[in-house]
Amino acid sequence: MRSAFRIVAMVAAAAAAGATTSLPGAAAADTAAGVSRGHTYHVATWGADRADGTAAHPLRTIGRCSELVRPGDTCLVHRGRYRERVAPPSGTKDAPITIAAYGDGTVTVDGTKTVTGWRDAGDGLVATDVDLPLDPSENALFVDGERAMEGRWPNSGPDPLNPSWAVAERTSTDQHIDDPDLPAGDFTGATVHLWAGSNPWSQQTGTVTATAPGALDFKGGNYRCTPLCMGDQNYRNYYLVGAKSTLDQPGEWYYDKDAKRLYLVPPKGGLAGHTVTAKYQSWGVDLAGSSYVTVRGLDLWGTSLRTGDTSTGVLVEGLRARYISEFSTLPMPRDDELAIPPFEGHIVAARVLGSGVQIRGSGNTLRDSDIGYSAGTGVLLRGSGNTVTNTYIHDVGWMGSYTPGIEINGSGHTVTRNTIRRTGRASIDTAWQLNGVPFHDNRIAYNDLSEAMRTSRDGSPFYVCCNLDAKGTSVDHNTVHDADGQVGYYIDNSSGNFLLHHNVAYNTGSRGTFFNGHSSVSLGNRDHNSTYGLGVSTAVRLSGATDASGTYVSNDVALAPMEISGPGDPAPVVRSNLLPPTDPGYTDARNGELWPREGSPAIDAGETVDGVTTGVRGAGPDQGAYEYGAPIWSSGCNLPGCQSRVRNDGWKATPSDGTDASAAVDGVQTTQWKGAAAQAAGQSLTLDLGTAKTFDRLSIDAGMDATGHPYGFAVSVSDDGSHWGAPVARVGGRSFTQDAVFEQRTARYLRVELTAPGEVPWAVNEIRLYADGPDAAATLQAEQATSVRGAERGDAATGVLGSGDRIGFRGVRFGAGADRLTVRLASAGCGRGCSLQLRLDAPDGRVAATLPVPDTGSTDTWEERSVALPRTVAGTHDVYLVATGGPRVAAIDWLTLRR
Repeated sequence: MRSAFRIVAMVAAAAAAGATTSLPGAAAADTAAGVSRGHTYHVATWGADRADGTAAHPLRTIGRCSELVRPGDTCLVHRGRYRERVAPPSGTKDAPITIAAYGDGTVTVDGTKTVTGWRDAGDGLVATDVDLPLDPSENALFVDGERAMEGRWPNSGPDPLNPSWAVAERTSTDQHIDDPDLPAGDFTGATVHLWAGSNPWSQQTGTVTATAPGALDFKGGNYRCTPLCMGDQNYRNYYLVGAKSTLDQPGEWYYDKDAKRLYLVPPKGGLAGHTVTAKYQSWGVDLAGSSYVTVRGLDLWGTSLRTGDTSTGVLVEGLRARYISEFSTLPMPRDDELAIPPFEGHIVAARVLGSGVQIRGSGNTLRDSDIGYSAGTGVLLRGSGNTVTNTYIHDVGWMGSYTPGIEINGSGHTVTRNTIRRTGRASIDTAWQLNGVPFHDNRIAYNDLSEAMRTSRDGSPFYVCCNLDAKGTSVDHNTVHDADGQVGYYIDNSSGNFLLHHNVAYNTGSRGTFFNGHSSVSLGNRDHNSTYGLGVSTAVRLSGATDASGTYVSNDVALAPMEISGPGDPAPVVRSNLLPPTDPGYTDARNGELWPREGSPAIDAGETVDGVTTGVRGAGPDQGAYEYGAPIWSSGCNLPGCQSRVRNDGWKATPSDGTDASAAVDGVQTTQWKGAAAQAAGQSLTLDLGTAKTFDRLSIDAGMDATGHPYGFAVSVSDDGSHWGAPVARVGGRSFTQDAVFEQRTARYLRVELTAPGEVPWAVNEIRLYADGPDAAATLQAEQATSVRGAERGDAATGVLGSGDRIGFRGVRFGAGADRLTVRLASAGCGRGCSLQLRLDAPDGRVAATLPVPDTGSTDTWEERSVALPRTVAGTHDVYLVATGGPRVAAIDWLTLRR
């Protein structure tokens, strides 16, 4: 299935376990089952629940296997789709219960059921009588495996993170909308979704109570003016959903809950040959009453997984979940869900506790998984001592409340090595209304957070609020970038005792890190050895603190100044930072490679900070997040899909109006190109990538501009810049960053052409390209390899590879080609005859190059070594670096494949 707004990450259980290829037959069964201490039952769609559960006579349902298993037992599930609720009993610490994919194909727990009985309902609609069991606001419909849009006005494309908004007149009030463009029809009872106010840091919903030509009344919203309400405000955005009168384009649907009747605008040509399914099950894998259960290698479709508040010892790995949560309203959390006495501002925590993959309880783990497409939270951590690691989370939080990629509630959690991309608001967040003030002993490290804040402005990829006490919490070695908010790391409203160190931020808006005292205190907050790149106007800001005791900023490196204002008494400590006008000597700031080059003034220039400046090389600690001479650490997961950005090697942009559009492709999100006139169909922007690149998604980022996004555009590609085929994508919407998604293409030129008029000129802060798999021209970090065999995978490099050991990257995109391999390595004691072979498509595939490995003198001494490729490599290939010649050939830091 290929969603129109998907970012692909095909994660098989074998890949999640770090294997090079999927494992067939008995070998996969052994891998899936692990060490079994009890009985093994087989489950297959061709089985029968009256069978004995052997491989020859499998059971039909996972539910029947769950009834039979006892501590130590295993359910091995064969390929197929299982429309059921899986709720196994508890195992024990020494004898867990395991439910695992067998390894012979995809195992899907499907929370939907097929809807039949359709008949003509007039006005171009079909209808069927069906009792959908979920709350009406949580219904979801799929046509041929694609998410169908609930009927809405104005119409919007398939990407819920790129919604089309209507704009109310300034004569509107907090419970009334004036809009002459509002179509005729009865919208009474519909939901009005608001993103409105003077500084709307959250979205809200209400219910339409009356309609009239060009106007409607509604009840709900937050009543919190001026920040969050409709009226004479800076933002007056809204749309309507949930009314039969909005049904006007194929795929839109409406459910009449009173009549229990489902209406649908059928595809062109009718429903014949099409399949419609509706969501029936919120929790397809329900471990709310289970402990000591292992779930391995399952897919979820249209449903989610949860553990409970008393769960412990649950391990979930290799999970691939799609369309986990759906809802159309944002109600206030119940009073019994709140840790802080209720007040109106708690509307921001709507749906946090009821959505996402939920890891509740204590001592539970989610790892090596791919979680995508949720109206709300991606993953909820709640309780204590839980772990989320090496997981890819994307396309979540599109309803615009404080539902992030990962919501952390509680203490003692570990959140490491995750890639979180395309979120409505934050990538990582804590809702203090639900969490309470204690936020102790959490470790949040080595995460890559990007493309956040798609439906808001006042926030950040990493956001925590309010008055939190983060004693013992470390936020370190994370990277935030390419986000549409105002800050990279936002410690809001008097929260204290946060230790930030060795973090990286670029293209995050106005600030890299913000400690907001908010006319109160900022106690014990620290930022050490962080690095700030392009697209950040203030590296670190501390403001509004009446007391900044224990707050300390040192060893940071930035391209922008710091702003420490109103610190009160005592003031924070701010020293030993490398700031403008000094050039820090980054390797490649345009592409976010912010480690120091030889001769950088940051080398050996830092001060010693206990517990932070470890692994020092040279005369003293370096300033910034990277220690010169050490292996370069990276952030994010190592699964397929975790790497996708196309390297910008110096692209050029030429607009049809002849203006200078270099700001659109300069790698700096805070610079902007703006057209010379109001938007009109036919205006265009042509990109020359310099050489052919492979891509399947184009992102147009308008930065903080609330008006300059294109109202509609088409994307075309060309090999020569003169001959253009039919557009590969057409996009409409009103969001600040808009994505065009299409089948993968390899081309040197792209053209973006407007297809609709607009009241203001077109504005572009940055254009980015993406595709599945890493760009060969980028720096491929060894610890992020899709597979590693024969060596440990560290935080910044591999251990020493011996003969036959290897690392592999899946789906590396070479575009027009590469003819040189460069590897940063360390070796000692190998002697003559040692080498690294570059092999394509398989570990024993064609040898594309052989790089001799010298003795560097120490496995802790790193050198760059290059070799020319005998033949240029183009296209897309799996890439393997295979060691030969001895038991200790080399440790690998990174490699590049470039012209």
